[in-house]
Amino acid sequence: MMNIIVKEAKRWRVLYTKPRSEKRAFELLECQDYHVYLPCTTVVRQWTDRKKKVIEPVFKSYLFINCFEKEIHTAVQCPHIIGVVKFENKPAIVREEEIEAIRQIVAGKEDITVVNNHEHFVTGQRVHIISGNLKGLSGILTEFRGARKLAIAIDSLGCNLFVEVAAHHTEPVP
Repeated sequence: MMNIIVKEAKRWRVLYTKPRSEKRAFELLECQDYHVYLPCTTVVRQWTDRKKKVIEPVFKSYLFINCFEKEIHTAVQCPHIIGVVKFENKPAIVREEEIEAIRQIVAGKEDITVVNNHEHFVTGQRVHIISGNLKGLSGILTEFRGARKLAIAIDSLGCNLFVEVAAHHTEPVP
């Protein structure tokens, strides 16, 4: 009889952090040689006396880590981590394509809005981005206040990213 050894691959998993502790958790895990990713965007915040640009995580209290399943238990020991995000009682796994889509969106200059409730997501025509910073991505086209926006669904996280894209950068998918 032949024994087959299946080598486990590293996969992207999602850690749940304490509120407003994403950056500290990211730094601690990175110092421990974990491959972590914290997508951030710059937003303008208004105070009574001034406006200021601040860098905020795109997904509040979420941090992505690329590791083996056995390593996830030691990563959770970080003081700023609450636990592992799970779906169906198993650690949530994010596909590499989804991480790359998030990286492309964050690297672009487009406006980003995260919606965690699928009820606010209006389905429309599926489109493909043919030019610009997000070239190669596809999603669902919706209308908001006259501006064309493309919704990129990140299925494994249970949320949608809404990205504003000019109409001439898209084409319908047959």
